[in-house]
Amino acid sequence: MKRTSWPFPVRNNPNAALAALMALGAIATVPKMLASTRPQIGGTLRVQMSKRINTLDPRQWPADSVQAAAAERVDSLVFDRLVRLDDRGALQPALAISWQHDAQSKRWQFRLREGVKFSEGSPLTPPVAALAIQQLLGASFDVSATTDSVVVLADRSLPDFPMELATGRYFVFHIADDDSLTGTGPFRVAEWPGPGAAAKITLAANETCWAGRPFVDKIELAMGVDFVQQANAIAFGQADVVELPASQVRRAAQRGVRTASSDPVELFALAFDASRLTVQDARLRQAISMAIDRTSIADVILQRQGMAAGSLLPNWVSGYAHLFPVASNLPRARDLLAASGRELSRPIPLVLFYDSSDAEARGVADRVAVNLREIGIMIQVSGQIADGKNKPAAAADLRLLRHRIVSPDPVQALSEILNSLGETAMDLESPEQIYAAERAPIDAFRVIPLVHVSESYGLSPQVRDWMAPRWGGWRLEDVWLGPPSEAGGNSR
Repeated sequence: MKRTSWPFPVRNNPNAALAALMALGAIATVPKMLASTRPQIGGTLRVQMSKRINTLDPRQWPADSVQAAAAERVDSLVFDRLVRLDDRGALQPALAISWQHDAQSKRWQFRLREGVKFSEGSPLTPPVAALAIQQLLGASFDVSATTDSVVVLADRSLPDFPMELATGRYFVFHIADDDSLTGTGPFRVAEWPGPGAAAKITLAANETCWAGRPFVDKIELAMGVDFVQQANAIAFGQADVVELPASQVRRAAQRGVRTASSDPVELFALAFDASRLTVQDARLRQAISMAIDRTSIADVILQRQGMAAGSLLPNWVSGYAHLFPVASNLPRARDLLAASGRELSRPIPLVLFYDSSDAEARGVADRVAVNLREIGIMIQVSGQIADGKNKPAAAADLRLLRHRIVSPDPVQALSEILNSLGETAMDLESPEQIYAAERAPIDAFRVIPLVHVSESYGLSPQVRDWMAPRWGGWRLEDVWLGPPSEAGGNSR
């Protein structure tokens, strides 16, 4: 059996370092000038987000990757996973302190941390954890409990199974007698709106959290707030953390708002409907790819908060994105269009769908239409409500896909993108296999990557120690509230 083990806790009690200094008699040597920068306990963190989460139940996970990322941010405040990722994307222990697998990587055993309790006081036991994981993995897995561990048996080799469990829906929960769910995370649900109520939830600090009490007493999370309202709220001191769309980041900074951005974590891409006769000629699809000015989309539409993309994965994930060309070539595009036999004056335009609830998607779609008109391809841009799977409700020649990359692991990240495109994800073990799998749909022009976009937030002057992962999201348990500071600026 191969084994990985860490004996130490993941997150320390916020008072632990101070207590250690006092025990050593060293506290007197700390300059008084540092007192104002010492983390403080208490206060209410006011957070706003554009998506609305209807349930914290990980069993009801959204199919859409952007909605799923929003659900993951909220669920991470209440629940923990067996394992987690550190700031470098490396596996670290959480509710499991060690794990091991057999030679085929089909049987995995996770030894649980002792003394952990759910927020309502019940203990974390192997049977409770096994039941939660079983419901999330489904019938194709056999999950059982031993005296101190959770054992997962799969019907296929899963060499990267812990990495999969470190992201997405795989939170451990406890089902109470009234069917409500509780977690072991840094916060517990204090108020949840009923049907038809305002989309605002209140989370209270979990005083008995195994990893240490969070700094703030409460989080007030307002959901379903549009980006304009969020930008105004942060500018006028009515919120502490808000989401900023790419097109608003520079404007917010100019208004004196602190901003923080991740590495590029969202992909905009065009996907073709293979059943439509109008786009079955690969030369036409290649002409479309070569006509699009990706740099203008990144620099103008997304205000330099995006990067022109020729690949599905951003370079910080794969390391080889620079091998995919991004430059447009209008003469070559016109030659390919002529070779495809499509008449330049054809009156019937191609139909491009985008998510009508996404203002940034509309801007990207309109710029694509402008680029294609330059080579004689007419595009009808149509906003449609997506069905929750990034697919339009009706047929179209092209659709604008927006996919959220939620893992720094290239295998997991690429598999999710390919699945969303309806592509088959074959064995992805070696770098060569990953590269080949990514190239296949791009070289066939079944999908055209456009840009990779960062995730950005606006922060009030009171917010301290904002240290979100490079792949986006937040770690609000590490945030504390200090007095207003004149220091502004941006961070990535």
